[in-house]
Amino acid sequence: MIDKALSFLQKELNEYLKLKMGSTTDLVTLTNIIAQNGNLDIDAGTLGMMVVNIEEEKQFRSVSPQTIQVGANYTLVNPELKINVYMMIAANHTSHSEALKLVSNTILFFQGRNTFSNVEYPALDDVEQLMIDLYTINFEQQNQLWASIGAKYLPSVLYRIRMLIMNDNLVRDTAPAVTTFDRSFAGGRE
Repeated sequence: MIDKALSFLQKELNEYLKLKMGSTTDLVTLTNIIAQNGNLDIDAGTLGMMVVNIEEEKQFRSVSPQTIQVGANYTLVNPELKINVYMMIAANHTSHSEALKLVSNTILFFQGRNTFSNVEYPALDDVEQLMIDLYTINFEQQNQLWASIGAKYLPSVLYRIRMLIMNDNLVRDTAPAVTTFDRSFAGGRE
């Protein structure tokens, strides 16, 4: 699910940047930013897109199992899980000015398109909706984030992708529907 959401955003951002910057090649790569060997994993002149955190959306959390009617039976399934994904987009360019242009155009893209639904974008498939917010961290948090990635700072922007819904619909229990009421059980009272 997360992979589908980020691949979709990568494709949409690539199409936008190609038009905006007059490029014929993709400028955004879904990457770790830093490879396992410690080298930068973003090609020169491009943007790297990376997940930096995943959290549960607790404000809209449902704890009770859901009952769903399937034919003549009712099934019990765990509630769906709503998550937020934090995505960093960083620019690797020899020219700082060009790196800033890539980041600026990324910000413009998400300013103009901050909500995506599978009704408007069938490529989202079973991802119902993506809501993207610019996410700001302070200098200390930024320093810690880049240190944990293992890289020196690059011009970048951080976004929160809100309320990605995860649901495997595993059935916990099944019971037949109640179709009749036995009045004799009431002890003669009606």
